Amino acid sequence: MKERINWIDWAKAAAVCTVVFCHLPQSQEDFYFRYLQSCVITVFFFLSGYLKKDRGSDRENWRKYWRGLVVPYLLYNLVVYPYWLVKYYMLHGGMPDVSAALRPVVGALLFQHENSFAEPLNGPLWYLPAILLMHVTIDQCRKTRLLHPVMITLCVLSFFLYAANKYWAFLPNLTPMGIFRRLPYYYIGYVMGRDRLLRSVSPWRDLVLCAGLLATSLVLFWWHLDEKVFLLHIALFYPVNLCFLFGVLSGCKLMDRVKWNMVTNLSVGTLVVIGLHTPVISLVNVVTGHHTDVSAVVSYPWYEALLVTAVVVAALYPVIRLGRRYWTLLLGR
Repeated sequence: MKERINWIDWAKAAAVCTVVFCHLPQSQEDFYFRYLQSCVITVFFFLSGYLKKDRGSDRENWRKYWRGLVVPYLLYNLVVYPYWLVKYYMLHGGMPDVSAALRPVVGALLFQHENSFAEPLNGPLWYLPAILLMHVTIDQCRKTRLLHPVMITLCVLSFFLYAANKYWAFLPNLTPMGIFRRLPYYYIGYVMGRDRLLRSVSPWRDLVLCAGLLATSLVLFWWHLDEKVFLLHIALFYPVNLCFLFGVLSGCKLMDRVKWNMVTNLSVGTLVVIGLHTPVISLVNVVTGHHTDVSAVVSYPWYEALLVTAVVVAALYPVIRLGRRYWTLLLGR
């Protein structure tokens, strides 16, 4: 059986709940919302690199990627398509024509791309093809002696591409931008995972690191929001995320001795929550009688967003349990 690292389960569970929270409509002026939106996805990319295994042939790796990334991506897009149709009907008062009905299909096949002929179908799934690309890049680099020089070069290049796109906005699309911005965290995770770093747990050390790094991240993010000095604004993005990442991981390591089945299940069922939380949020709104007009502009206060997050995760929890027992493809297994 695959060894489970309890603090990683805590990190994944906390991160996936935060993703749900961040995908609830809230004021873009709220500092906490902008901060979490900017940083939380870093946890997933780091852990994907950290848990990446070097063993296995190309055929074995692709079999794993097929079941763990490709099939879930296709499956959850397929499941969400009826929700898109219902939403379209409520917004437009009728069913889409062929051209409109194909827009989200094309968008999903282009990894949640949006342009004149495509739109995202299940936007949160964008990170699956991004992780797949990073896995394959590592696999190909491992076949040479230039793994680290190539990856470091790509990470440096990603910084300049991110900065250029931020300045000129020549590629305003989620997936490529996500790859540009998050590749360094994936690579850092990969290197640290190979060297089996972060495995030791020291409560006092981890407490100090958690508090210190998160405080530093918050201060740097406040500074980062000022775009008057453009290069400083871009450069601070990475320290902000690194301090957040290792602060959160240190905090999760404090919980390493606390084993809770719900946390393990949420960690194992991350794909279920990511893939299905968007339609469930809409369903919760209808059931509770709030914001039933899909065309209305909704903005949750933080306390209401926390409550809705708990309801959404609770609604998806039985799906995770069923997936573990009967249909592991839901979990990417």
